Amino acid sequence: MHRVLLLLISLSLLSPWQTAAAEIKIGIDNNPPLTFINQQGQADGLVPELFKRIAEQENWSISYIPCQWKQCLELLDRNDIDILPAIAYTPERAKKYHFATEALLTGWGQIYHRPDQPLSSILELAGKKCAVLEKDVYYIAEQGLKQAAESFGIRIDFVEVATNRKAFELLAAGQVDAAMVGRLFGIKNHHQYNLLPAPIMIKPIQVRPAFSPLAPPQLVSAYDRLLKDWKESTDSVYYQSIKKWLGAAPARFPAWLGLLICSLAGVLSLLAVMTLWTRRQVKAKTLELAAKNRQLEKELEKRHEAERQLLNRERQYRVFFEESQSVMVLVDPENGAIVDANPAACAFYKYSLEEIRSKKMWQINRLGEDEVRQRLEKAKHLKQQRFEFVHTLADDREVPVEVYRSPIEANGRTLLYVIVHDISKRKAAEKALEEHNQFLQAVIDGVSDPLMVIDFDYRVLTMNNAARRQLHNGARETNGVKCHQISHSSMLPCSSDEHPCPLAEVRESGQPVIMIHQHESEQGRRIVELTASPLANTAGDIYAVIEVARDITERLQIEELLNENEKRLHHLAHHDPLTKLPNRLLFNDRLKQALSKVNRRHRQVALFFLDLDNFKTINDSLGHDYGDLLLVDVANRLRNCVRESDTVARLGGDEFLILLEEVESIEMIEHMAERIAQALNHELKKDLFHQRVSASIGISIYPEDAGNAHQLMKNADLAMYRAKSLGKGGYQFYSSPQGRFLFD
Repeated sequence: MHRVLLLLISLSLLSPWQTAAAEIKIGIDNNPPLTFINQQGQADGLVPELFKRIAEQENWSISYIPCQWKQCLELLDRNDIDILPAIAYTPERAKKYHFATEALLTGWGQIYHRPDQPLSSILELAGKKCAVLEKDVYYIAEQGLKQAAESFGIRIDFVEVATNRKAFELLAAGQVDAAMVGRLFGIKNHHQYNLLPAPIMIKPIQVRPAFSPLAPPQLVSAYDRLLKDWKESTDSVYYQSIKKWLGAAPARFPAWLGLLICSLAGVLSLLAVMTLWTRRQVKAKTLELAAKNRQLEKELEKRHEAERQLLNRERQYRVFFEESQSVMVLVDPENGAIVDANPAACAFYKYSLEEIRSKKMWQINRLGEDEVRQRLEKAKHLKQQRFEFVHTLADDREVPVEVYRSPIEANGRTLLYVIVHDISKRKAAEKALEEHNQFLQAVIDGVSDPLMVIDFDYRVLTMNNAARRQLHNGARETNGVKCHQISHSSMLPCSSDEHPCPLAEVRESGQPVIMIHQHESEQGRRIVELTASPLANTAGDIYAVIEVARDITERLQIEELLNENEKRLHHLAHHDPLTKLPNRLLFNDRLKQALSKVNRRHRQVALFFLDLDNFKTINDSLGHDYGDLLLVDVANRLRNCVRESDTVARLGGDEFLILLEEVESIEMIEHMAERIAQALNHELKKDLFHQRVSASIGISIYPEDAGNAHQLMKNADLAMYRAKSLGKGGYQFYSSPQGRFLFD
């Protein structure tokens, strides 16, 4: 019964883990290529890639918690994360955390220096500043750098930083003399900062995941089981990820080296005990032997120091040279012979160790013997340490390489310690970038308008050919030239109201702007339309503007001419070409507007319809040219009779229209009619020809006589014919004005 109960309890505890996806919290610090947060804000690197594959097989749901190294340890201490995926294993940490059995890889601390300040041993760090990662196992743990410095009796000024990248930044800036980082970070990033590895290695350790004590035990067992299976097959995802992120199979720390270190430590301890015993015995002897005893102690100390340095150098050489994934060779600068090469060099050049040792440097370097010797001599005397060559491999393939050479002393002679990096991908990327830049330059050069990219210091970053042609005095050098020097030949930026600065507008608003400037050129003053658009970097920050200048001088002149033509055509379309009076089209429009005002203001308008009397006789007797002169004279007489607010129009032939607005009384209309009739009534004489000129006028009033413009004009026409029938030279209302009431 008890067994059944225990089984049911176990099943109830395991069922949530087995039936639903377990949510696992993993801390991620910035330690590329093992762990880091990429530009998309996602966890990336060797370790997240492996844990992703484990999660897929074990039905885990992973959430990553970004943190710095010290913060990651604090999160693991508080059980706020389940796994810290890449942490150096030490016995002290094993008491605190639950480590996996299977190691991800073997790592060690690596000392780096600047090319102009080489380091060959830990003793050379005495009195110098060395950047170290805070709480790093290579720094504070047993056999770490701090303990090593104490054992050698030297004082190092340690500068603690939060990240490996910060350590490299301080070293590259000259704020420290050396930096200790994990070897994986150093391999991937030291080229970026132009730093070199020193032959100083610290405390080889295994990198394993550490699990929270509260994490389910199934996490550890699943990880150990899958990683162990993957390690047994070279085609597994483990080795594929190692090759992807590290460029080769993981380095294995030789077992014999650990035994050798322990043996040497025992020998040194024994020697120290013997030294102390000898000192006590010597002190017990006579005073005459005291001087000899002190001399013996000094000699023993020097010998011990020499032995420690020899052992340290041997260990550093074995670990760094033999197991490094970088291509390394030792070269005799006197004859160019390759003295030694590491396995990575043999794999790169595709030669066996015996074959590569039989080569001279000019046999793998495309340069001739004389030039290779010259460069070896420069490296030997530290005149030049970095080179770019093309090396030939065993299969006759030529590969561009970056080479670092430093002189070292070995067995009483000077050799060159050479590190070789394949830069074919970088060269291909540089070539592709150059071709892309040439393509972009060809594109902007194809733009006919001047185009410039200008930063907020007014410096021209790039320009097209059209802009270059604007450079004064035929100059073609654009380095450091300012935009206002090109456009205005001025040493100061634009700032006036007539020439506002487009850069300032874009920087303030963040939006494209269009401005009109006046520029001085060989053709004189030109009017230019500037279009300035913001240019942002990948982070979205605006750092420059793209300015396109278009000369619109001729366009504005053409637009002005077109406007004048349009006005002239509009005038011709709405005016009589002979008398310059409004024609029927314009008069109808003004009549409609006047009627709409009447409806809003409760006012009245009067329409006069005029027809010249005896005009046909004048035309037939004197000709149409004289008739045209008479029409122009009538038009001028009518203009002088009316107010500015009234409209005089020629309907056609000898018919004219007059529109009186804001009519106040019948008397006002009658007064205007009498004035017009009197002005037009005169005798025309030419030679023996005599003819009296007059006009018959018909008057209709809105809204008394008509409800719309058409009816109003028709009624005025009828009133005009009535005036003609009654004797000409007078005026008639459409309806009797007697008893009419006109209102304001």
